Amino acid sequence: MAVDPSTVDPRSVDPIVCLHGITSSHTTWGGLVLATKPHGVDPHCLTLLGHGPLGARRRVDGYSLEAFVADVMAQINRLGLERFQLVGHSLGAHLASIIAESFPQRISRLVLEELPVPARSRADSGPVRHRWSGLAIKVGALSGCRRFDPVMVSRVLDQLGTPRPGWWQGLARITMPVLMIGGGTTSYLDQDRLSLVAAELPDARLIRIDGGHRVHITREAEFLARVVPFLLQPDQL
Repeated sequence: MAVDPSTVDPRSVDPIVCLHGITSSHTTWGGLVLATKPHGVDPHCLTLLGHGPLGARRRVDGYSLEAFVADVMAQINRLGLERFQLVGHSLGAHLASIIAESFPQRISRLVLEELPVPARSRADSGPVRHRWSGLAIKVGALSGCRRFDPVMVSRVLDQLGTPRPGWWQGLARITMPVLMIGGGTTSYLDQDRLSLVAAELPDARLIRIDGGHRVHITREAEFLARVVPFLLQPDQL
């Protein structure tokens, strides 16, 4: 659905913060930036730990997900954003979900694209369709050392592949409107698990766009048609 720029008051729209996926960068959100700027809304596209050129990337020992969250929140606080909308893809979506659980009062809307859904317990399945997917990503990451830290990739995938019962318990705290987007049959993530998460959230809508893991790139027009109207709604507070 197209949005008429004349009907959007940017003063009523909360700032947008975007978190990229693993091995990606803040530039991945170029399409979203171009789509929202005519409405007077300019998203803040952050860079995650372990990403970026060798001389500029920020590193931490272990690359815990908690360290990623703390770094994202530090960047947001430096921007002076008290209340904001959060958009995340892949790893960025998982971090966005943790932030929404931890700081629900600060987030007005949440977009989770291709969320990796961890297991509840050891008896539960993990986020990927096939166990070899994670290994393939780790091996492929070795050639990307100029753009990201391969150690980071391995540490993050290990954590996402480990049961996270606390994350599941915290989903009830995500009370803001949530738009979940799955990449359909061509994604390497288990799409059925997205439905399990949506069922736990008080106000969530799940849509599927058959574009694989990077829907915002491969099916950009469809992605923007769903996401932009969702984000440009005025804050209800």
